[in-house]
Amino acid sequence: MKYLIQGGESAERLQLLLQLTNIESPDIVAALHDHFVAGHQDTVAAIRNNVKKSNLSRAIARLEQVTFTVEQIKEIDWAKFKSRKVA
Repeated sequence: MKYLIQGGESAERLQLLLQLTNIESPDIVAALHDHFVAGHQDTVAAIRNNVKKSNLSRAIARLEQVTFTVEQIKEIDWAKFKSRKVA
């Protein structure tokens, strides 16, 4: 399942997710921004930022893994919040 939407993510959310990875290459980060924030196809984002598509695909997959973990944490927290009784 994909958790990130091409062209549907904010720059701030992308930056926060990137902090949870070891992705540091400015070109890869720019390509991820072009893909997830600006909405470019991954191939176009790779070309625009002079990165190999395979490297960008690997970074996208890593970002999806991290996002999956964040979503799992949110589900656990939401379940705790919902189970509390309001006084």
